[in-house]
Amino acid sequence: MADQPAEAPHPMFFPIAEPVRRQAKSPHELAMVNLLLFNLVMLIALLAGSFVEKDSTLAPYRVLAVAVPFGGSLVIIAYSFLRARRTALQGPWFLAAHWRLATGRYLVLLIVYLAGGGLITLAWLLAHAQKQPGMQDMMFIALQRVAIAPMLIALMVLIMLASGALYQAQRGEVPERLLRRFPPPPDLTGADTEFASGAPSA
Repeated sequence: MADQPAEAPHPMFFPIAEPVRRQAKSPHELAMVNLLLFNLVMLIALLAGSFVEKDSTLAPYRVLAVAVPFGGSLVIIAYSFLRARRTALQGPWFLAAHWRLATGRYLVLLIVYLAGGGLITLAWLLAHAQKQPGMQDMMFIALQRVAIAPMLIALMVLIMLASGALYQAQRGEVPERLLRRFPPPPDLTGADTEFASGAPSA
């Protein structure tokens, strides 16, 4: 007998009060600001910097254009982790779950940046292995642009996920994968709640 296909993860809905749902949108709203205002600007500046000539008047500002938004992003990420930890200890479970969801995606972002930084470092090493200075610059710029592409793709995916998480928070929804690591309290899993594998009742 053929194996049955694995059942796809389904959303879980909870009877969460409207004020708590609004609060649960905050980590994802902050994530959207971080991703769009800081991270997207940073990657655009990093990409644009690869087109700036060394003797250009803009050349001295290339590092600053990347470092400032990256520093701002790290501040927001650090705040989000602190807020997630505090909410897990003191706040409502649903609010804590959505802070944890947001910080989990920040971990993905940081891993992507570490990988991208590693690729750029490798590009720099390979470029400086070339004997001709002109070839060094050309190779480094080409490989740098290749390294930026997956970071931009990952950022776009995370922006879409943050947008979807806003909708989930408004509906009282928590992804099933998160529930396995951060289960709800007993008062939200009783038979008289909307905890179900489908949409909440009208």
